[in-house]
Amino acid sequence: MGVLDFLIQHVALVALVLASGVMLIWPEVQSLISREKMISTLEATQLINQRRALIIDLRSREHFDLGHMPMAHSIHLDELSQQAKNLSTDNPVILVASAQNTGRAKETLNSMGFKEVFVLKGGMTAWVEANLPLSHSQS
Repeated sequence: MGVLDFLIQHVALVALVLASGVMLIWPEVQSLISREKMISTLEATQLINQRRALIIDLRSREHFDLGHMPMAHSIHLDELSQQAKNLSTDNPVILVASAQNTGRAKETLNSMGFKEVFVLKGGMTAWVEANLPLSHSQS
């Protein structure tokens, strides 16, 4: 039995392998298309410790209160341009958000003079999975 015969007889298996491959590379392709600088949790901790990166959490206040990166600023996307005026443009910025918010937030910050804006790859899920420290808001 040749390779072509195997592929024809196992179309479902081939489709599953192709779909899995696409799902694995899709986040990287999406990152390249959007031209966002995605960083891992390791790169984020290095930026925070070595260059005093600012952390802007764009998630809802409810999600922020459940747990967030230490020293993160909870800023809703609609309030970003107003509240970011109080932050230093000299430090790199790490955005924590759902994917649909990061493009607009990055554009807003770049227009305000922030030169280094990064997006935490995997968001808070990646941060928690890496077993990194969490802060909780006092309610």
